[in-house]
Amino acid sequence: MNAQFPVRRARLFAASLAMLLLLLATVAGGQRRRVRKPVAPTSARIDYSQFLHSTPKHQAACSTCHLAPTENWRKARTFPDVADYPGHAACVGCHRPQFFRSAKPVICSVCHAKVSPRDDARFSFGKPGTLRQFVIEFPHDKHQDVIARVLRQLETRPARFVRTSFTAADDHTKHYNNCEICHAPRTNAAIAPTGGWPDSFTPEAAFFKTAPHDHSSCFNCHWKSQQPTSANCAGCHKPAEKSYLPADTPARISMKFRHAREQHLAECTTCHINITKSSSLRGLAPDVPITSCSECHNKDGLRLDVSKELEAIDKNKDFVCSYCHTSDVGRRDPPGSHYLIAGREAIKRKDVK
Repeated sequence: MNAQFPVRRARLFAASLAMLLLLLATVAGGQRRRVRKPVAPTSARIDYSQFLHSTPKHQAACSTCHLAPTENWRKARTFPDVADYPGHAACVGCHRPQFFRSAKPVICSVCHAKVSPRDDARFSFGKPGTLRQFVIEFPHDKHQDVIARVLRQLETRPARFVRTSFTAADDHTKHYNNCEICHAPRTNAAIAPTGGWPDSFTPEAAFFKTAPHDHSSCFNCHWKSQQPTSANCAGCHKPAEKSYLPADTPARISMKFRHAREQHLAECTTCHINITKSSSLRGLAPDVPITSCSECHNKDGLRLDVSKELEAIDKNKDFVCSYCHTSDVGRRDPPGSHYLIAGREAIKRKDVK
């Protein structure tokens, strides 16, 4: 009996050790299971009512989904264009489960005004009011070079061709074959910004120029012959860093400037001196220097509008410049350039006694 006691003790120790190890493993396993968090299915986190071009699987060549021109272009445009949404085939290949998930699949609301098997009405292409996901890469410098080259060619022809192509012959208003190719006189009133017009000053349509909002002015040259062609969407449309809602009316410093005023009918680069050198729309501003205005508005013997308003500030630091500006701008300190053309040292309103 005494000889077998060490053996029994060893077996008991081994069994106890095994049970201890099993217990520790069970506890550790339970702890690991407790720290694991259930992962929700991927489909539950996706909003299929929104289509994002930034989704990695949506970044194939544009022609993968978009046709140029679309079948409806004759009804929607006066020129061949992309005027409709991609067909179902562009979506079903990847999203068949979402298409047949219910009687009213939410994915259909991306294009369709009503999600119903009996109603195929769709939003107008471009879906008004939605955030834009692309910005336009438009190089003014290259287009200015093309226009200049064409004008040089016209100048070598008989004078009658130069006159008829450069200005309109059937009216008394000058139209220049330059920026007005894309930026025509506006005919409809601008939409008021959020919060309304400053000082309730409502500018007329004639105060502004239009900006291209479709391909009509582009496809004259870029349909098939010159790059980027109609099939090369990415040549102009670049992904925006952040989705945005385009403004109907650009921000203006001199809100009261009227483009259609007779004295202002000049070649656009007479005042917009830097735009034609720009290779991108990013950061572009219609930076008209005050020297473009001073020839008429601060010249001895003509008008001295700038100097008169600067003198008014000398007498009253709260004076609001109003000849060109609305009060949101007119109450600021005039920039140094205004004092420069008036031949004076610049001052701040706070220093006026």
